[in-house]
Amino acid sequence: MMQMKKYKLNKGVFIAIEGIDGAGKTTQVQRLKEYFQRKNLIVNTFKEPTDGHYGQLIREIAKTGRHLYTPEEELNLFLMDRKEDCEKNINPALAKNELVIMDRYYHSNIAYQGALGIDRELIQSKNEKIAIIPDLVIILDCAVRVGLARIKYSRNETPNHFENEHYLQKVKKIFQAMSGPNIQVVNSTPDEDTVFNHVRNIVNDMIAPYLIETDEQQDLFGTTENTPTYKFSEN
Repeated sequence: MMQMKKYKLNKGVFIAIEGIDGAGKTTQVQRLKEYFQRKNLIVNTFKEPTDGHYGQLIREIAKTGRHLYTPEEELNLFLMDRKEDCEKNINPALAKNELVIMDRYYHSNIAYQGALGIDRELIQSKNEKIAIIPDLVIILDCAVRVGLARIKYSRNETPNHFENEHYLQKVKKIFQAMSGPNIQVVNSTPDEDTVFNHVRNIVNDMIAPYLIETDEQQDLFGTTENTPTYKFSEN
């Protein structure tokens, strides 16, 4: 009888999906989650701002306006929200050798609060004192007007105070200027399936060195013997 294969990671892998509003982050995070769950991996998806106390304050700012907070105070709310998210959600999942996929992370702070005039290196430094650095950051890139059209017509939502066209142009330029060994920019203008195929392949390559293949029977008998590193097919 053919044994069912089961896959796991030998270390936690942390991926952040970034980009301007309307770039398709939430859609791609959900599709990645479903794809890797079909491979029997344990997948955690988190979104920032969170639903916690500080995250709710940030959402209120987006809804009602920024007039009550300075850019520095706004950044501080994000930092406190992220610190709580790391302690309660992200770090525990990574410690269990699970896959963590973020819908926004601190690169959004660099772009969005950087567009308000705060020094980008300072934003990055403050974040990396309290937050783990992702193994991979995928920046979904699309024209600002494309993103706003998706918000308005595809999602049937009214753009909030973080979604002003002139402001988002500044945000987009900062995202485009980001570089590093863990940063990959993906054009998110094409159709959803095309973008997902590209994103999925990038993530597959990222996790391949940490992926091991076992089978259900071995797990039942508590055997720890595993096959060598394995890479998923693209199905």
